Amino acid sequence: METLLTLPTSPLQWAILSILFTSLGMEIFYHIFYIRSLRKEKNKKPIQNTEPLSIVICSKNESSYLEENLPLFLEQDYKNYEVIVVNDGSFDDTETILAQYQLKYPHLRTTKIPVDEKFHHNKKLAITIGIKAAKNEHLIFSSIRNKPSGNNWLKTLMRSWDKGVIMGYANFENKKGFLHNFLKFDLLLKSIKSSSFALSGNPHSGNGNNLGYKKADFFRNKGFAKQAHFEAGYDHLMVQQLGKLSGNSVCNHPNAKVNLCSENKLEQWTEINQQYYKCRKYFSRKTKLIIDTETLSKVIFYSFFIYALFFTDLYIFLAFAFFLRTISIISFTKICTSHLKEENLFLSSCIYDIFVLFSRLYFLCTNFIFSKRNQWK
Repeated sequence: METLLTLPTSPLQWAILSILFTSLGMEIFYHIFYIRSLRKEKNKKPIQNTEPLSIVICSKNESSYLEENLPLFLEQDYKNYEVIVVNDGSFDDTETILAQYQLKYPHLRTTKIPVDEKFHHNKKLAITIGIKAAKNEHLIFSSIRNKPSGNNWLKTLMRSWDKGVIMGYANFENKKGFLHNFLKFDLLLKSIKSSSFALSGNPHSGNGNNLGYKKADFFRNKGFAKQAHFEAGYDHLMVQQLGKLSGNSVCNHPNAKVNLCSENKLEQWTEINQQYYKCRKYFSRKTKLIIDTETLSKVIFYSFFIYALFFTDLYIFLAFAFFLRTISIISFTKICTSHLKEENLFLSSCIYDIFVLFSRLYFLCTNFIFSKRNQWK
């Protein structure tokens, strides 16, 4: 009777299996590492933080978003805060809308950068103007295109702010559709990864749509002077620099989520990735090694799995490796989505994981080949 279990018959087959299961073990290790950051955050005692704070929002020709979303920032269940809108040379109805809202909301303040055709600037100038206009020490940054998850967004975010920088969660809202949920899945992984690195003392990135730091730390760091020549990095590089000064806090709570605008979601997701990979050259060697090792382990697993599938008869070992990897991905996704109350990502996570790998390789290669200046629009 023929046995179903075929043992390796050559040193090459033993080597293939060894590499295959080693790369699988590395992936599982990363999943455990990321989950630990969620556990640390979950076990953290809530801090009743009632510090006065300022929300800084930069806007350029976004009057429709101002009219729709600004009240969501202005009607937060928080006692002492202000909202500062930096009008970056808008020529639409921005001024009119802001004036109308100021009559209703006394804690709304505005400042303006006049249009100057001879002087071109990026978003960093608008952010700096907003910071200088802020009355309070604690600063929260977001985009007017996005929406807080509810009126407890600010309160929940502040409860976790016990160190210099606070990194909040930002992603697209829950909707059906393969493309939409793939983009959500990729941003979820980025957020969990950024949180894990920050909590382990190696901050390397943060989402500028839900980010906070202290005014004193910003000026102590000399603002954006260290990256003035660089068009990107107003979020990722600031997280690195300010995290070294005063540490990082993380808030991956669903009530502290900022919902990204779903209009032109593919363009927005592409921009987020491009900004991230533009900043990679400023990451430390240690950070890049840890990040790239995870991606490399996936590439190695798929490469050796496909080779062994077509050129060996080690099907039982391959099935076992595939089963372990599937369980690891599904379990990891289940824990993350349950923690963040995200929907429609769990069952398709194994498929999304493959597309995420290809997207990472695509952005890594395109950023290496092309260098394109991306100004604040």
